Amino acid sequence: MSNVLLNELDYKKTEYKYLSKLNDDEIELSNCDNFFEFKKKVLMRYKERFDKFAVTNNSLCRKQDIFTNKKFSFEYTYSRFDSYINYETFGEEFYNLNLKNYRKKCFFTNSGMSAIASMLLSLKKSNLDFNYIFPLNDIYFETYDFYKKYIFTNSSKKGLKIIYFDTICKRFDKNLIKNEINNIKRAFCVIIDTTCYLGDELNNIIDYVLRENKLCILIRSHTKLDMLGSEVNSMGSILYLLPKKNRKEIYDIYIKIIKENFYLLGKFGSLLLPNNFPTYIFDSDFKKINAKRVNRIRNNNNKLYLYLLKTLKKGKIILPNHKMFLVYMLEISDSEIDNQQEMIQSKIKTFIEFNNMYNIFNAGSFGFDYIAIDSYYDININNYILRISMNDSKDNSEEIQLIGDFVNDNF
Repeated sequence: MSNVLLNELDYKKTEYKYLSKLNDDEIELSNCDNFFEFKKKVLMRYKERFDKFAVTNNSLCRKQDIFTNKKFSFEYTYSRFDSYINYETFGEEFYNLNLKNYRKKCFFTNSGMSAIASMLLSLKKSNLDFNYIFPLNDIYFETYDFYKKYIFTNSSKKGLKIIYFDTICKRFDKNLIKNEINNIKRAFCVIIDTTCYLGDELNNIIDYVLRENKLCILIRSHTKLDMLGSEVNSMGSILYLLPKKNRKEIYDIYIKIIKENFYLLGKFGSLLLPNNFPTYIFDSDFKKINAKRVNRIRNNNNKLYLYLLKTLKKGKIILPNHKMFLVYMLEISDSEIDNQQEMIQSKIKTFIEFNNMYNIFNAGSFGFDYIAIDSYYDININNYILRISMNDSKDNSEEIQLIGDFVNDNF
């Protein structure tokens, strides 16, 4: 076993101790190339141990419960397309909310975009006159693209307001949500994409939305922050939280939207398959060590940000409020903008190949056990950006200098 791996284990001893508890020595660390591979194998084995059950509709009953876990059940009416995981206390446990007197409905999806797309289409199918308000314009680019192509309409100014917040936005702030709710009249609901914060970091603002008597819809990609840095599978969620006070006609609209969402998820084949459900992410010990890991990543991103702030020759570096990654805005003139993506990607790949001893990858994800660098065209600034996410290692000063030199030498 390499010294690098030993040092990593020394730093992550609480994480390793927890995984060993799940593992029962079935997987030897010495047989894995790195700690990331070890984690992935252990979590896959743990998941398989609890998720072995038949998915066969062999009964005339309209509802089948085939999970043995007390917290959640797997239910279906027609198993080919509308099977779903029913987790009644998901909002209480994941977001640490007091929902005793609230009605709610949760769907787990096969990705974060499945959650976003199906939810937006469900709202559109309600046939109400909605005006979408995006207080911050740098929402997730795929969300914005889907909205512009399939949701946007020239609604009247008198229409009901839907306020859409995305925690990936660089200036996302919980106080912003309060201000927007207070300033916007006729708000029908508040949508929050919670992906870039841990669930219980947002419980106060979610509680505020509910106390303001607004329909609250929480959508999330769980792959990013919730799986201890191992891409065991992709998972998203949609949680509908219904306000306590509502007229019957409004309540009926809520129910119609939720039913439509379930219908669309089934027709698109977007509901999460039971054998892909990562039950371990709801374990209290798991959540504690995962929170420590996320905080380390944020601290390391802050270190890289401060280093680049001092050494950057051109362009602009931004550390979003969530601190899960950095954004470097390139300076490319309009005359040079065509076909730049291929050139930028080529530079990234060359840099990574030349420094293959380091844990750096050309990847679009963030929050995993490696350092990720990717690029894309940002429609909000009409230019290209680099997105860089550090990992959660203890000493990454060498990697920080390497990345700083790469940015200054190439852009």
